[in-house]
Order: sequence, then structure tokens, then C-alpha cells
Amino acid sequence: MNRIGEYGFDSGLASPSYGELTEFRNRSRFIFESVKLHRHSQRDLKTAELLSTIESSIPETLISSENLREMQRLASFFTASITSFFGFESRLTSAEAHADYLFAVSSLREERDALANLIRKKTLPEKFMNIPEWQNICRFVLEWADPDSLLYQNVLGMWFEFDMVENSSETPIPCIFLHTIPLRITTEEDTEKISWLTKYALPLVAGKEIPEKIEQNLFRTIQQLPKDALVMDAGVMLSRLTSGVRLLIARMHPDQIIPYLTALGWSEDDQLSKLVKDLEKQVSRLVLHITITENGIDQKIGLECSFAPDKYHLETRWQSFFNYLVKKGLCLPEKKDALLEFIGVDQEDTKRNFDTAVYRPIVKFENNDCSRALVRYISHIKLVYEPDHGLSAKAYPGVRLFGCPNTPSYDVN
Repeated sequence: MNRIGEYGFDSGLASPSYGELTEFRNRSRFIFESVKLHRHSQRDLKTAELLSTIESSIPETLISSENLREMQRLASFFTASITSFFGFESRLTSAEAHADYLFAVSSLREERDALANLIRKKTLPEKFMNIPEWQNICRFVLEWADPDSLLYQNVLGMWFEFDMVENSSETPIPCIFLHTIPLRITTEEDTEKISWLTKYALPLVAGKEIPEKIEQNLFRTIQQLPKDALVMDAGVMLSRLTSGVRLLIARMHPDQIIPYLTALGWSEDDQLSKLVKDLEKQVSRLVLHITITENGIDQKIGLECSFAPDKYHLETRWQSFFNYLVKKGLCLPEKKDALLEFIGVDQEDTKRNFDTAVYRPIVKFENNDCSRALVRYISHIKLVYEPDHGLSAKAYPGVRLFGCPNTPSYDVN
């Protein structure tokens, strides 16, 4: 990962890739779609404009034109430059060319403020404001944008994840993930320090208090993290019938996963243990997804699979991993082909090779002294395991903006 994280800040943390240190991955795990760049269309594109720009580059086997039109209709509600980082979720064992839509809002460089201004000016559709879930989201965003708020420094980014339903007349309700400062508990004081999450942030998003049992289980989950592991995202699934809190745990070695889950009360399962051992041979980075409920952790476990260090479109190991998934019956060959077709880069300065030592993930362009690039690459595949239900697999195509200096005097550090 480049030193500047996916939300535009330097986390200063390192993430292990089973023996080697790599730079900490914030919340950037998407396959990035790309298009030919034109100077007039690169600056502060609106959410819907970003989708329209990549339309011709999306294989029909991945996202149908009807599915994409639904996403564009949804994106058109956000009439400002609130994101420079968005993506899709595609089920690898489904022949249907259907994907879900998601985008990130950064706490830095005006994206958070742009979203807050949409709400203050009542630019979002009135039907959004009539729905409790959106009322709660709006209250959260306004609080997040207040420099005096606890959220201002503690929440680094916010993900909106939409389950796309074709030709639906209902107002879409997103699942919300908060990309937080790294969360760990090693002392009683640490528990107090992160209580802002359960007492303030999550209740604001959910529109209700987090049940005491869930809060206790969440703290216990963080307390028992292996050394160096940390929680980096917390989510509430507003569009689904669940009251749990989803946690994403990074910097965990594969050998630590099963003992950790067992210590939390998860029923040890030979199938999951075998899967983790298989994945250790296939990929070099795993991120653990668990859901905290009043009864402990849910039996459904998610494993994000990727490679470290990040090489973006230059990563060559995806082909082998896809072959593994196809052989296991977890990916259709046509989905594999469509995803691999995404990989590449389009950049404004065609005389310069795209180099991650020079190009950095950026949030917004503040002046003209920057060459732009849109990079498409496979960020991760998520495998979901549930006892008695087997395995499923999803991939995440998306778009991420990069920039580099046009002049030697431009500071990229």
C-alpha cells in the first residue's frame, strides 16, 4: 500500500503479509475500473458522472446495462463531489450480470464537507428525508462534519453499500461502514477511549442504542485480539434484518484466526480450519469479518483475500487464485475472465509509466499541478463461510483515483 492511505491520510501502520511487513491497508479493497482520461472531466466529478464515465468499460457479463442504469439513478441523487473512490460487489458463482454499488466518503479534502452541505441545503431527495434510516444517516454526517464532535477525528471515512434491486420504486437504504482510527484494547483506559463507538457513533447511525450485551461482546472481541491485530471498520446493516455490528479485523496471521474465533465462543470447525490453511498458500493477506450479536459472534465468517504488498494493476497472482476458485466451484470461468479484463491503468500523462512510487491515491485535486490516473485492479475476493451452508465468494470491482506531480517542486510526501 502506498504511504498515503485510501482516505488520503498516512496511517503510519504496517500490515504483515505472513512474514513480510507491508504498509497498512485502510479500507481500499476493490477492483478498480478505469477509463480514458480527458482533462476537462477529471476534476471533482460528481458521483453519477464517475459512473457514466466508466460505462463503456464494464463487461456485460459482470454488470448488465439495466443494473448499471439503476446505479446511475441512485448516484444521481448525490449531486456533489462526495467521493473519488467507489466500487461494486459481484457474486462469483452467479451467472447473472448483477452487482451491488458502494462508495466511500473521506474525512479529508472536502468530501465529508461536500456530503454535509448536501444535507444542510436539503439537496437530497425529499423521499430520503421521510425515511428513519436516512434521517439517522444525515444526523450522523452533520455531527461527523462538526470539528468539535467526537466523531471528527475518530471516523476517518464512511462507506455506503447499496443492495441493488432492479426496477425498485423503494428508496434505497444502505449498509453503513465506519472506517475508524485503529481500535485495540489493552487496558481499562482503552475501553473508555473507544466507547465513543458504541455510545455515540453506532447509535447515531442505527437510530437506537446499541444493546448492552452487544457492547460487552464487542469490547471482549477487541480485548482478545492477537498482538498487532486491530479493528479498522465497524458496520451496521441498515438494509437487512439484523441488529448485530460487523467488525473488520486486519493484521491477523492465518494461524491466529481459528484460535481467536474459538476463544470468542465460535464452534471450532474443521472445514474453516482447512479453508484458512488453503488460503494461506494462495494469498498473502487475510482480513477477518465477524458480526457481533447479543449471543456472541455470529457463525457466518468472512475472509477477505488479497496480496501484499499492493501492486495494483501490476499484480500477477490473481490468475492463479482465480484458477483455484474455479476449481473449487466458487467462481464461474466467465466471471473470472471479466474480472481479469478490468486490470490496467489509463493516465493523463501517457509518456510516463504508471509507478506507485510516484502516483499516490488522492481524494480531490486542489490545483492543476497534478497528472491524473484511474487504476483498475483486483483488490480482494471475499469468501463467506457458514457451517452447514458451505462457501460463497464475491469480488469487488471499482474505481480509484491516483495523482502525481507534474513539476519537481510538487510535494508528494
